[in-house]
Amino acid sequence: MNLLKWTKNLKPKFPAVIEKFWGKIMGKDVQENEEVGLVPSVNISEAEKAFEIAVAVPGLDKKDLKIEVEDGFLRISSEKQYEKEEREKNWLRREFGYACFQRVFQIPESADTEKVNASLKNGILTIKMAKKKGFENSVRRIEVK
Repeated sequence: MNLLKWTKNLKPKFPAVIEKFWGKIMGKDVQENEEVGLVPSVNISEAEKAFEIAVAVPGLDKKDLKIEVEDGFLRISSEKQYEKEEREKNWLRREFGYACFQRVFQIPESADTEKVNASLKNGILTIKMAKKKGFENSVRRIEVK
């Protein structure tokens, strides 16, 4: 049996192994967690006539995704379960899994919530939300004294 030497800050000399084993959860924000994958990556952009949100959802189908607009918020969520079974002469292998996530974004006042569409291609969910016509963003510069 080998013993591992711990440093003063209780971090092992082989952090990559421990981080992989614990999924980088201890002492870090879950959103940073690449191993567990609880929160999909998102890109948000604004063009002249619309807002666009691109969400990385590899392995999910249209039926696994739920997109809702309610009370000034856009909610993107998913819940997926799977079960796989293999049988041979004298053994059985059964695997199952469950994954879910939810992302919520506040919708800008200039967005038209009646004109929202979504598409899924190559594991990227793209949501486009048109801007309201005639809505001007009022930006006022404040002078520092």
